[in-house]
Amino acid sequence: MADTPRQMGALGSSFGVKGWMKVRSFTSQPENLFDYSPWFIRQRGMEWREVQVEEYRPHGNGFIVKLDVASTPEEAKAYAGAEIGIRRSSLPPVPEGTIYLADLVGCTVYGLEGVMLGKVSGIRDYGAAPIMVVSPSDHLAKERNEDFLIPYVVGPIVKAVDLEAMTVEVEWGVDY
Repeated sequence: MADTPRQMGALGSSFGVKGWMKVRSFTSQPENLFDYSPWFIRQRGMEWREVQVEEYRPHGNGFIVKLDVASTPEEAKAYAGAEIGIRRSSLPPVPEGTIYLADLVGCTVYGLEGVMLGKVSGIRDYGAAPIMVVSPSDHLAKERNEDFLIPYVVGPIVKAVDLEAMTVEVEWGVDY
């Protein structure tokens, strides 16, 4: 697997007058995101860009961060919604039988009766369960113009993951 950055969080809105930004961490312990360096950020449709974390601190239920690419609120606003990535080689190895959810990005997802639903294009985590964002496959794109949002719940929904074959089998229908 290439050592391209894997999405581990996202930048939110600007905060304050010195270019700080809110951060959503997708790590199991949100503060762990700040243990990794360097960070890469990517806006929709763009390439990953290396950035440096100058400072960070807790704020409310989350964190705020000062990156080297923004020193004003206007510059910070330009990065709102950007993905935060970490190189796979920077992450510790996972225990046997577990995976990094970021490794699912690019996997082909098969639903009920083996129907190819599409590819995992991202992971979202809002608390209850991580959500796989699955972009519809070409044959479904004509009838479905929105992504599938499939909870990553092993057992009832996610039946099998094969990272070598880059496949995920789910109990999910085309019309869900």
